[in-house]
Parts: sequence; C-alpha cells; structure tokens
Amino acid sequence: MVIDMNYWTKVLKKFLIFIFTVIILYLCFKLAIFYMPFLVAFIISLLLEPIIRFLMKKCKTTRKVSSIITISIILLIIIGLLTWGITTIVTEGYGFLENIGTYMNTANELLQKFIDSENFKKINVSENITNIIQNIFSNTLSNVTQEINTVLTGFLNWITQIPTIGVYLMVTFLSLYLICSDKVYILDQVEHHLPEKWSRKLFKHMKEIVKSLGAYLKAEFSLVIISFVISVIGLYILKIAGFNIGYPLLYAVGIGFVDALPIFGSRSGNVTMGNNFSI
Repeated sequence: MVIDMNYWTKVLKKFLIFIFTVIILYLCFKLAIFYMPFLVAFIISLLLEPIIRFLMKKCKTTRKVSSIITISIILLIIIGLLTWGITTIVTEGYGFLENIGTYMNTANELLQKFIDSENFKKINVSENITNIIQNIFSNTLSNVTQEINTVLTGFLNWITQIPTIGVYLMVTFLSLYLICSDKVYILDQVEHHLPEKWSRKLFKHMKEIVKSLGAYLKAEFSLVIISFVISVIGLYILKIAGFNIGYPLLYAVGIGFVDALPIFGSRSGNVTMGNNFSI
C-alpha cells in the first residue's frame, strides 16, 4: 500500500491551521478585557479618518494637528453625553427599581379585574383553569421582576464604577490619538519588518476585512443610534406633553438594546433560553 504523503501533509497542515485558529479565537475571548480599548480605538479611528483627511485637505494641517482637533471635539461631545446619560440612567434606574413592585401589583390587579369581568365569565372557563392562568401569570411576573432586578442592578453597579470606566476611556482615547496621528508610521513599520509577500497579503486582507466589517458595523450602528435618538426625542416629547412617561432614557436604552440584538446574533438568545429553561 502506497501512502500519499502530499495528501496527508495537506491534511495535517489544514488541521494545524484549524487548531491554531481555535486557540487564537479562545485567547481573543479570554483576553478581550485587556485589548478591548485598543479595538474600540481602532474602530473609532476608521470612522474619524474621513474627518481627519478633510481637515488636512481644507485647513492644510498636518495629520497630528487634524487628529488632535477631531479627537478633542469628539471627546467633548462624548464626555457631555456620558455625563448626562450616566446621571439620568442612574436616577431613572434606581427609581424604577424602587417602583417595580408597584408595577407588578398593578399588573396582577389588571389580570384579576379581567377575570372578574363579564366578558371573561361569558367564556365559561372552569375555576381550575382560571387558577392555573393566575398562577402562571404570577410566576411569570415574579420571574420577570427578578430578572429585571438582577440585570438592572448589575448594570447600575457597573455604570457607577467611574474609576474603572475612566481608566478604560483614558486608554481608549490615548490609543485613538496614537492610531490616528501615527497611522502612516505604523503602516510603514509593519511593511518594513514583514516580508514583502506577507505585508502585501496582510494589507490586502486587512483592507477587505475593514471594508466588509466596517460597512456592516456602520449600518448596524447607524440603525441603533437612529432608533435610540428617535425614541429619546419621542419619549421626552410625550413626557413634556403630560403623558405618564417616568423613565424615558431608560426605555430608550432598552429599545436600542433590542435593536442591537441582531449584532450579537441568535446564539446568545439560545444560550440564555437554554440556561433559563433547561430540563
């Protein structure tokens, strides 16, 4: 029996590439907390690149000056929005947690009124089925209340960790400045230290990845932001008009999160469902 060494060499090579890829992805997820500020800075730098080039062309400034001007304006806008957003979300979040029991009691009272109404009695539902419906509804409300309480409490605890968030923001903006101002230098160093064939392939694939991923993230980000802004404006208009909208920004964040779910994919939802309803 003749063994085809070329075939098994190709198989072994593909297997090693697969194992190496799995290890890299595993390390990427495990070390995400360390490199996430740099990844965020890289993504923001792609979004700011047209503005930097516009300033360089129109104002005849260097890349560093254009980067400083652009990042300073963006930094002021982000700090203002974060200050208002964090303050408002913390206030509304703690207010919602204090009143969540009242909301659940109101929902139970509405169900009881519906069961006692004449329209429900016309259906001729037996008392056992009515009790089952009430128990299911009460258990569901209890579980939903517990989940909302856990998620919102965890979110508020995370968002109030100002020192940690401040460190991440500082690292992110420093990385953003270095990437934007020294982009040409970074590319030159990569091209200088890698073989010509490798650098050519790397730049080609990076360009394709950035183009594809950037277009997808830009579209999804635009949809989420537009939905969030419209929700905030609409809810605040309703609140000013006299409607009982207690937590407009918190509701808008929830709407934006629901709109962002397609970015995370359906697997996260399946995992959550599996954890909550495992047999």
